[in-house]
Amino acid sequence: MDMIENLRRLRIETWNIKALLWQQNFLAFEWWFIVVAIMAAYFIWWKLTDKRRIIELLLYGSFIAVVRVIFDDWGISSGRWTYVIDLVPIGQSLFLNDLTIIPLSMMLIYQYSANWRTFVVWLAIVQGATSFLLWPLLITLGILKLHDWQLYYSYIFVVATAIIMRAILIVGLNLQRKSRMSGDKTGTYLLVPEPALKPLAKHGRHNDDASRDDDGPA
Repeated sequence: MDMIENLRRLRIETWNIKALLWQQNFLAFEWWFIVVAIMAAYFIWWKLTDKRRIIELLLYGSFIAVVRVIFDDWGISSGRWTYVIDLVPIGQSLFLNDLTIIPLSMMLIYQYSANWRTFVVWLAIVQGATSFLLWPLLITLGILKLHDWQLYYSYIFVVATAIIMRAILIVGLNLQRKSRMSGDKTGTYLLVPEPALKPLAKHGRHNDDASRDDDGPA
Protein backbone atom coordinates (compact mmCIF):
# COMPACT_ATOMS: atom_id res chain seq x y z
CA MET A 1 0.00 0.00 0.00
CA ASP A 2 2.92 2.35 0.70
CA MET A 3 4.13 1.95 -2.89
CA ILE A 4 0.71 2.88 -4.24
CA GLU A 5 0.57 5.93 -2.02
CA ASN A 6 4.08 6.96 -3.08
CA LEU A 7 3.09 6.59 -6.71
CA ARG A 8 0.03 8.76 -6.11
CA ARG A 9 2.12 11.45 -4.42
CA LEU A 10 4.63 11.44 -7.26
CA ARG A 11 1.84 11.85 -9.78
CA ILE A 12 0.38 14.76 -7.85
CA GLU A 13 3.82 16.34 -7.64
CA THR A 14 4.33 15.85 -11.39
CA TRP A 15 0.91 17.37 -12.07
CA ASN A 16 1.75 20.43 -9.98
CA ILE A 17 5.07 20.89 -11.77
CA LYS A 18 3.40 20.60 -15.20
CA ALA A 19 0.72 23.10 -14.18
CA LEU A 20 3.37 25.56 -12.98
CA LEU A 21 5.38 25.08 -16.16
CA TRP A 22 2.29 25.65 -18.28
CA GLN A 23 1.48 28.88 -16.44
CA GLN A 24 5.00 30.14 -17.10
CA ASN A 25 4.77 29.41 -20.84
CA PHE A 26 1.12 30.30 -21.42
CA LEU A 27 0.79 32.91 -24.23
CA ALA A 28 4.53 32.79 -24.86
CA PHE A 29 5.81 32.70 -28.45
CA GLU A 30 6.28 28.93 -28.31
CA TRP A 31 2.72 28.44 -27.04
CA TRP A 32 1.33 30.56 -29.88
CA PHE A 33 3.47 28.59 -32.32
CA ILE A 34 1.65 25.43 -31.23
CA VAL A 35 -1.74 27.12 -31.59
CA VAL A 36 -1.01 28.49 -35.08
CA ALA A 37 0.51 25.19 -36.24
CA ILE A 38 -2.58 23.25 -35.16
CA MET A 39 -4.99 25.71 -36.76
CA ALA A 40 -3.01 25.84 -40.01
CA ALA A 41 -2.78 22.06 -40.20
CA TYR A 42 -6.53 21.58 -39.81
CA PHE A 43 -7.26 24.37 -42.31
CA ILE A 44 -5.00 22.85 -44.95
CA TRP A 45 -6.39 19.37 -44.32
CA TRP A 46 -9.99 20.56 -44.64
CA LYS A 47 -9.22 22.36 -47.91
CA LEU A 48 -7.43 19.40 -49.48
CA THR A 49 -9.41 16.47 -48.15
CA ASP A 50 -11.90 14.63 -50.35
CA LYS A 51 -15.25 15.18 -48.62
CA ARG A 52 -16.74 12.23 -50.53
CA ARG A 53 -14.36 9.89 -48.67
CA ILE A 54 -14.46 11.71 -45.34
CA ILE A 55 -15.53 8.67 -43.28
CA GLU A 56 -12.86 6.43 -44.79
CA LEU A 57 -10.18 9.07 -44.30
CA LEU A 58 -11.21 9.80 -40.72
CA LEU A 59 -11.14 6.09 -39.95
CA TYR A 60 -7.59 5.81 -41.23
CA GLY A 61 -6.58 8.94 -39.35
CA SER A 62 -8.14 7.54 -36.19
CA PHE A 63 -6.06 4.36 -36.53
CA ILE A 64 -2.91 6.47 -36.77
CA ALA A 65 -3.91 8.76 -33.89
CA VAL A 66 -4.69 5.90 -31.50
CA VAL A 67 -1.32 4.23 -32.13
CA ARG A 68 0.49 7.55 -31.84
CA VAL A 69 -1.19 8.39 -28.52
CA ILE A 70 -0.17 5.02 -27.09
CA PHE A 71 3.36 5.43 -28.43
CA ASP A 72 3.72 8.98 -27.10
CA ASP A 73 2.30 7.99 -23.72
CA TRP A 74 4.90 5.22 -23.49
CA GLY A 75 7.73 7.56 -24.48
CA ILE A 76 6.75 10.24 -21.97
CA SER A 77 6.06 7.79 -19.14
CA SER A 78 9.38 5.99 -19.68
CA GLY A 79 11.35 9.22 -19.82
CA ARG A 80 12.37 8.95 -23.48
CA TRP A 81 11.22 12.50 -24.25
CA THR A 82 9.38 15.41 -22.62
CA TYR A 83 7.00 18.01 -23.97
CA VAL A 84 8.14 21.12 -22.13
CA ILE A 85 5.36 23.39 -23.42
CA ASP A 86 1.80 22.09 -23.59
CA LEU A 87 -1.23 23.52 -25.33
CA VAL A 88 -3.40 22.81 -22.28
CA PRO A 89 -2.33 21.60 -18.82
CA ILE A 90 -4.26 18.35 -19.10
CA GLY A 91 -2.51 15.00 -19.22
CA GLN A 92 0.07 14.40 -21.93
CA SER A 93 0.82 16.92 -24.67
CA LEU A 94 -0.86 15.09 -27.55
CA PHE A 95 -2.49 17.78 -29.66
CA LEU A 96 0.35 18.91 -31.92
CA ASN A 97 1.85 15.58 -33.00
CA ASP A 98 -0.57 12.79 -32.13
CA LEU A 99 -3.90 14.47 -32.91
CA THR A 100 -2.86 16.96 -35.59
CA ILE A 101 0.34 16.79 -37.63
CA ILE A 102 0.78 13.03 -37.90
CA PRO A 103 -2.82 11.84 -38.52
CA LEU A 104 -3.74 14.75 -40.82
CA SER A 105 -0.67 14.31 -43.01
CA MET A 106 -1.19 10.54 -43.12
CA MET A 107 -4.83 11.03 -44.22
CA LEU A 108 -3.74 13.23 -47.12
CA ILE A 109 -1.07 10.74 -48.15
CA TYR A 110 -3.67 7.97 -48.03
CA GLN A 111 -6.11 10.03 -50.10
CA TYR A 112 -3.69 10.98 -52.88
CA SER A 113 -2.02 7.55 -53.20
CA ALA A 114 -3.71 5.23 -55.67
CA ASN A 115 -1.26 2.38 -55.10
CA TRP A 116 1.28 1.10 -52.62
CA ARG A 117 4.28 2.49 -54.47
CA THR A 118 2.95 6.04 -54.48
CA PHE A 119 1.89 5.69 -50.86
CA VAL A 120 5.31 4.53 -49.65
CA VAL A 121 7.16 7.24 -51.62
CA TRP A 122 4.99 10.07 -50.28
CA LEU A 123 5.04 8.55 -46.80
CA ALA A 124 8.84 8.51 -46.77
CA ILE A 125 9.03 12.13 -47.98
CA VAL A 126 6.35 13.66 -45.76
CA GLN A 127 7.32 11.81 -42.61
CA GLY A 128 10.96 12.57 -43.32
CA ALA A 129 10.09 16.28 -43.34
CA THR A 130 8.14 15.86 -40.10
CA SER A 131 10.81 13.82 -38.31
CA PHE A 132 13.91 15.69 -39.47
CA LEU A 133 12.60 19.24 -39.98
CA LEU A 134 9.57 19.83 -37.76
CA TRP A 135 10.69 17.89 -34.70
CA PRO A 136 14.19 19.46 -34.67
CA LEU A 137 12.42 22.82 -34.87
CA LEU A 138 10.34 21.89 -31.83
CA ILE A 139 13.55 20.92 -30.03
CA THR A 140 15.19 24.23 -30.99
CA LEU A 141 12.17 26.19 -29.71
CA GLY A 142 12.25 24.27 -26.44
CA ILE A 143 8.84 22.69 -26.98
CA LEU A 144 10.21 19.14 -27.16
CA LYS A 145 13.20 17.65 -25.34
CA LEU A 146 14.71 14.25 -26.10
CA HIS A 147 16.44 12.30 -23.34
CA ASP A 148 17.20 8.74 -24.41
CA TRP A 149 15.84 8.69 -27.95
CA GLN A 150 16.76 9.31 -31.57
CA LEU A 151 14.53 10.96 -34.14
CA TYR A 152 14.96 8.20 -36.68
CA TYR A 153 13.43 5.76 -34.17
CA SER A 154 10.19 7.72 -34.36
CA TYR A 155 10.51 7.97 -38.14
CA ILE A 156 10.69 4.20 -38.51
CA PHE A 157 7.81 3.69 -36.09
CA VAL A 158 5.47 6.15 -37.84
CA VAL A 159 6.27 4.76 -41.30
CA ALA A 160 5.66 1.19 -40.16
CA THR A 161 2.43 2.21 -38.42
CA ALA A 162 1.10 4.02 -41.50
CA ILE A 163 1.80 1.00 -43.73
CA ILE A 164 0.22 -1.49 -41.35
CA MET A 165 -2.87 0.66 -40.77
CA ARG A 166 -3.35 1.15 -44.53
CA ALA A 167 -3.17 -2.59 -45.08
CA ILE A 168 -5.72 -3.23 -42.33
CA LEU A 169 -8.11 -0.61 -43.71
CA ILE A 170 -7.83 -1.93 -47.27
CA VAL A 171 -8.63 -5.45 -46.09
CA GLY A 172 -11.64 -4.14 -44.17
CA LEU A 173 -12.91 -2.13 -47.15
CA ASN A 174 -12.53 -5.14 -49.45
CA LEU A 175 -14.51 -7.31 -47.04
CA GLN A 176 -17.23 -4.66 -46.89
CA ARG A 177 -17.34 -4.40 -50.70
CA LYS A 178 -17.60 -8.16 -51.14
CA SER A 179 -20.33 -8.36 -48.54
CA ARG A 180 -22.37 -5.74 -50.36
CA MET A 181 -21.88 -7.41 -53.74
CA SER A 182 -22.99 -10.75 -52.35
CA GLY A 183 -26.21 -9.18 -51.10
CA ASP A 184 -25.51 -9.82 -47.42
CA LYS A 185 -28.35 -8.20 -45.47
CA THR A 186 -27.16 -9.12 -42.00
CA GLY A 187 -25.41 -5.78 -41.53
CA THR A 188 -26.65 -2.26 -41.13
CA TYR A 189 -29.29 -2.58 -43.82
CA LEU A 190 -31.69 -4.25 -41.38
CA LEU A 191 -31.18 -1.41 -38.92
CA VAL A 192 -33.18 0.93 -41.17
CA PRO A 193 -36.79 -0.34 -41.32
CA GLU A 194 -39.02 0.43 -44.25
CA PRO A 195 -41.30 3.41 -43.54
CA ALA A 196 -44.81 2.43 -42.50
CA LEU A 197 -47.78 3.84 -44.36
CA LYS A 198 -49.78 6.51 -42.59
CA PRO A 199 -53.39 5.63 -41.69
CA LEU A 200 -54.63 8.17 -44.26
CA ALA A 201 -52.47 6.59 -46.94
CA LYS A 202 -53.76 3.13 -46.02
CA HIS A 203 -57.36 4.40 -46.16
CA GLY A 204 -56.77 6.04 -49.51
CA ARG A 205 -55.22 2.89 -50.91
CA HIS A 206 -58.21 0.86 -49.68
CA ASN A 207 -60.60 3.25 -51.44
CA ASP A 208 -58.60 3.04 -54.66
CA ASP A 209 -58.72 -0.76 -54.58
CA ALA A 210 -62.48 -0.68 -53.99
CA SER A 211 -63.03 1.70 -56.91
CA ARG A 212 -61.03 -0.56 -59.21
CA ASP A 213 -63.31 -3.47 -58.24
CA ASP A 214 -66.43 -1.40 -59.04
CA ASP A 215 -65.09 -0.29 -62.42
CA GLY A 216 -64.06 -3.79 -63.44
CA PRO A 217 -65.74 -5.74 -66.29
CA ALA A 218 -69.30 -6.93 -65.51
